[in-house]
Amino acid sequence: MRNRSVSISLNGATLILLALLLVTFAAFLGQTLFNTKGEPREALVAVSMLNQHNWILPESCGTDIPYKPPMLAWCIALLGWLNGGHVTEFLSRLPSALAATAMLIAVFRFFAKRESAPLAMVTALVAATAFEVHRAATSCRVDMLLTAFIVTAILAMYSSWERHPRSRWRLPWLGILLMSGGVLTKGPVGMLLPCGTLLVLRLMKGDSPLRAISQLFFAGGLALVLPALWYVAAYSQGGEQFLRLALEENFGRFTGKMSYESHEHTFLYNFQTLFAGLAPYTLLLLASLTAWKRYPRITLSASGIWQRLRSIPAERLLAVAAAVVIFVFYCIPKSKRSVYLLPMYPFLAFWIAVYIRWMVHKAPRVLRAYGIFMAAVGALASIAMLLIITGIVQGPATGKIAIYFLEARSSGITALLTGSICLAVSLGSLRVLIGGTPSSVVQWTLLDTLFIYWMFSAAIQPMVLNPKSDRPMASDIETIVPEGEALYGFMTADMLRYYTAGFYLDDRIQAVTSVPPAIEESGWILAGDYDADSLKAILPQGTLLQPALEWPKKSCDNKQLTTLYRYELPQEKAGNTGLP
Repeated sequence: MRNRSVSISLNGATLILLALLLVTFAAFLGQTLFNTKGEPREALVAVSMLNQHNWILPESCGTDIPYKPPMLAWCIALLGWLNGGHVTEFLSRLPSALAATAMLIAVFRFFAKRESAPLAMVTALVAATAFEVHRAATSCRVDMLLTAFIVTAILAMYSSWERHPRSRWRLPWLGILLMSGGVLTKGPVGMLLPCGTLLVLRLMKGDSPLRAISQLFFAGGLALVLPALWYVAAYSQGGEQFLRLALEENFGRFTGKMSYESHEHTFLYNFQTLFAGLAPYTLLLLASLTAWKRYPRITLSASGIWQRLRSIPAERLLAVAAAVVIFVFYCIPKSKRSVYLLPMYPFLAFWIAVYIRWMVHKAPRVLRAYGIFMAAVGALASIAMLLIITGIVQGPATGKIAIYFLEARSSGITALLTGSICLAVSLGSLRVLIGGTPSSVVQWTLLDTLFIYWMFSAAIQPMVLNPKSDRPMASDIETIVPEGEALYGFMTADMLRYYTAGFYLDDRIQAVTSVPPAIEESGWILAGDYDADSLKAILPQGTLLQPALEWPKKSCDNKQLTTLYRYELPQEKAGNTGLP
């Protein structure tokens, strides 16, 4: 009966966590327009899949084949197909939100069964409210989907090994399928990190090196079978162009031999981005250092640290091994981005939760002060947003700030309700934060943090980012350019396209990539103010090029003032041109 009640309690806690995560990650996905080149670039692959009925290797922007495996595009395209063939910002970001939710539910149940449900709940909520995790979970990028596959594969592989540590080995089929999903999301790294983590863990726990290496090598090999089917199919369509692109992205990026510079940094960058990505908990960790003055210093040798690590429970050692393996792995390549370290965050969140539990007993004042600070931030931000949304506070008449105020006042009832709820929760929590028990302080601090993110997603982020979007430009183009007429986009920068406007125009804008350009005899073409002279230089002599519309705001894709031109090629050149 006790086990059954524990199971019911765990299932109930899972449902509560599920509701909180869905609101945090998914509820406000449609509030913010696409405003950088990254998100629409990913979404356009799904749009081209639906338009071309090609789920293997479609071309977007008229010429570009995908340089990443298609798992994210498949998810978005499936949602778009269910939506009548129409892909929206909400649907484009939904796979990331659902992946983050599923991952943190798995993390919660994993640690709840091996540690305790309260500790597991704090782990999941700390991870969910870490800045880097929240940003990736609400973006149309491959990073959160890859992270979810890697983290859940690690947990599944560990669970299989935990059940059969010394007996006849059984294939961890769930882990293999999850690694396959990771490989289909962003290449072999989706298999290497789970296998590397389990290898380190098993060796530290005294497993036979030959046994561990051979078993994980076999499991990793099986995880490559399903992705290999796509790679073969993609090569049959894309040929040498696809092969060169796949090798560069998967191996050239790691070895530093790419044909272009790609986020190159020293290993110190990973420390910096981890420090920033764990916000706001970096503030709590720094504040907690004041409590260590009351405790004697502990001196440990390298051998002592090694022995202590090997002696801790296996699930805790897993959290150490995963974080270290992922961090060290991404210190090797020159190409480094903050999102590469995302698979570390759930495991770091576990240790932050353990540390918070220690602070409940040893540093309650620091916890209380931090909780009051977060409640004050939530209350002040809510008050400011409500004053702006309701028009009580009027901004300047012109300039960027005026645009932000105008956007906030048009944000609708969702932002108003979310800001009001956040204000009520922040003010209501102060009573508990000031006089409640340390455990209740932790609970209300996490709740305040969640509500701050809700208000951020519903009101603050749209206010700041929506004015940067090229959707108004796309709307004007749709009004001016008749359906069926050729529409091109020209940029001198390599690998740049009018992704945002292209997404809102259903992938109508075809990129000009050849010199001289292979284009229709007449049509329309977009170019930035810095690119206009280069465009005129590559067009055949005698081409009529007339500005049709100029936008006063810089494009979010190339940061240039963009003009729509009407063009007509000279008669003697028209017969020799065609689509790219």
